[in-house]
Amino acid sequence: MATMNLKTFRAPSMAQCLADVKKDLGKDAVILHTRSYRVGAVMGIGGRQIIEITAADQMSARGPSIKSRPAVGAAAGGFTPGAFPQLGGSGKSATAVAEPPPTRDEPGEGPLITTRPVRVNDLAPRKSPAAPVAPSNPPTRPSLTTKTTFAPEGVQAVASLQSELAAIKRLVGQVLQCSRQTAATVSPSGAAVVAMGGMPEPLFSQYLRLQDAHIAPEITDLIIGAVRDELTQTELVSADIVRQAVLRQLAALIPVTGAMGKAGPSQSGRPLTLALVGPTGVGKTTTIAKLAAAYKLRQGKKVGLITSDTYRIAAVDQLRTYANIIGLPLKVAMTPREMSGACSALADCDVILVDSAGRSQHDKGRLDEQALFIEAAMPDETHLVLSATAAEPVITRASERFAVLKPTRVIFSKLDEAVHFGVIVNTCRKVGARVSYVTTGQEVPDEIELAQPDRLARLVLDGELLK
Repeated sequence: MATMNLKTFRAPSMAQCLADVKKDLGKDAVILHTRSYRVGAVMGIGGRQIIEITAADQMSARGPSIKSRPAVGAAAGGFTPGAFPQLGGSGKSATAVAEPPPTRDEPGEGPLITTRPVRVNDLAPRKSPAAPVAPSNPPTRPSLTTKTTFAPEGVQAVASLQSELAAIKRLVGQVLQCSRQTAATVSPSGAAVVAMGGMPEPLFSQYLRLQDAHIAPEITDLIIGAVRDELTQTELVSADIVRQAVLRQLAALIPVTGAMGKAGPSQSGRPLTLALVGPTGVGKTTTIAKLAAAYKLRQGKKVGLITSDTYRIAAVDQLRTYANIIGLPLKVAMTPREMSGACSALADCDVILVDSAGRSQHDKGRLDEQALFIEAAMPDETHLVLSATAAEPVITRASERFAVLKPTRVIFSKLDEAVHFGVIVNTCRKVGARVSYVTTGQEVPDEIELAQPDRLARLVLDGELLK
């Protein structure tokens, strides 16, 4: 009766385990099955992997391939009698000596992989057979395919197809151009174009102009959508009509005061009092001098000046120089009490203009201190001066922090130095205060004007300051 030399090999890796099999049982060894499990694991975590191979040196006879063992036998980790149907050439059944399954003290079993018997040498890579060489002149066979040309039937169908392709091409071009324009914005590139199904060329041109002005994407979409709803399809192909419609929508988004404060005693009997507040370097003192000249020289009113800007070097001297040129009285207030006294001393004036010290929007303590000066002056109008040259996040933060001073108006200064003017529309949308004045240069008493929505709308859309 033929028997097999059955052995089990264990190693940290499959390569090492196969080498041990070949070294011990020879190159004709037959692999019966393999499995892997972990040693030293705690609740399935950690440990090291062990590869186990069960192999025999040779088969007693060249009988049929060994069949896969039943699941129960596989789970037990050993061989069952009769797993090898004919292990002898004589036809008699032989008993395979199976290795007992691991006991409780052995490492826990991992997944068991049962395989057909494979020789060790069969695991070595073999060269793939060479592909057959095709004959140099293969026999030709008749083709069963039929070539045909698909084309629209009729001139009208061709024109409709060409129109659709042109519309798709135009839409893709607009989306790509919007993607380049709005790559750094928050809104998805070309979202408005896709949502509207494309735009006529005049409307799309204005859409790009609004983006070039750095108007917020949501405001741009709002304007373009309103214009598209307002105009007919015939009007949308006219560049002039579309431009005027966009200007109207822009002007509606820029609220203004429309007039200078009326000089003279108010209902309380006090003079018209205007206070200018804002961050450092926005041009408050120069704007105060321009307003004083406008009231004094153009309206013939009696004007008084008060300054609390004692922090900046030569700030008082600068305003005193303007006051001497125009011929105005000037008071300096070091404390909130002195501010109240200065207002009382100028009670016979028609207009009192209060110049405050510039403050950083991040300095809460200084802003609270300045609020005491403004409360002591009891102004009829408090104008927040913002520079059009500043970045929009800076302007937004300044308007939020200076809200403690309760500004009722906004003055945009340095329009002559700005690169784009969309910040005016964006700020008006966020702050909600009306624009009173804009300054377009440093010359006193000129280069200051009342804010006009139509002029500001053209300024924003064209991106050019025309004096």
